[in-house]
Amino acid sequence: MISVDRVSKSFGRTRAVDHLSFEVPRGLVCGFLGPNGAGKTTTIRMLVGAIAPDEGSLRVGTADVQRDPMLARRSVGYLPESNALPPEACVDEYLRFRCGLWGVAPRDQTAAVARVVERCELQSVRRKLVGALSRGFRQRVGLAASLVASPAVVILDEPATGLDPVTAQAFRGLVQSLRGEHTVLFSSHNLAEVEATCEHLVLLSNGRLVAQGTASDLRRRGAVATRLEIECTGGDVGALGAVPGVIEVQSQSLGDGWTRMLVTVESGDRDLATLTTQVAAVMQRAGASVRRFERITPPLEDVFARLVGAPGGAR
Repeated sequence: MISVDRVSKSFGRTRAVDHLSFEVPRGLVCGFLGPNGAGKTTTIRMLVGAIAPDEGSLRVGTADVQRDPMLARRSVGYLPESNALPPEACVDEYLRFRCGLWGVAPRDQTAAVARVVERCELQSVRRKLVGALSRGFRQRVGLAASLVASPAVVILDEPATGLDPVTAQAFRGLVQSLRGEHTVLFSSHNLAEVEATCEHLVLLSNGRLVAQGTASDLRRRGAVATRLEIECTGGDVGALGAVPGVIEVQSQSLGDGWTRMLVTVESGDRDLATLTTQVAAVMQRAGASVRRFERITPPLEDVFARLVGAPGGAR
């Protein structure tokens, strides 16, 4: 697991992290999110032992980062955003080098390299020079290097930056495969990527925790208006505007007597299931024939913009 307890860090007069506390349960893939300057990179650097906090404590796996820094470093596999790899080394050679840095015994290195080569699907390039690889394969090599010593915690900082959509999807699949065996902290600005990859989210702003939990938890916490999209024909649907909780009703003709209704409803603490049922009942009483009735989930960008209070959202 990962535990950050009342941690603060300042650089001169700038408070980068301010009494931050959060936990990532063991075996989960956690999205680490926030606007630029939120404190994500500083927190990651403290977790991997690159810088020390001014106050508070951090734990990775079973290790206290300050009290037992060597054990803590051995407990963390880290793939930084700037994944600098030696272009003149072949993949196997580089992974053996990383085994040595991790302290993997020479007799165990062959098995360790074979394990991560298979895990990260590097069989076809293991004899090639790193400098000859595509961006996608270089990221896989970086991930494999972070896994050679089977660390309890894996920290990935913007790992899919610069990858094309197909390669990024494949990389997300590799990250998801770590679930259960490792605790993963996945920092990214791509909210759709995070939602597709992570089961737990931690959101920072101005060095402080704003919210944590599942995507559904954060949507409830930062509730924004939800839309119902309805395709119907016949009946008087003007009564929808009188339903408590309905903010706005827009209509668009689809031809052949069919209409698309966009019904904006409150989210907040209101029971959306009950509100949706009320809307459906009003339409039934109005004599409308419905062929499509769908609730449109608000994008995380809208939710995060409300949570952090930034008009541009979490970038």
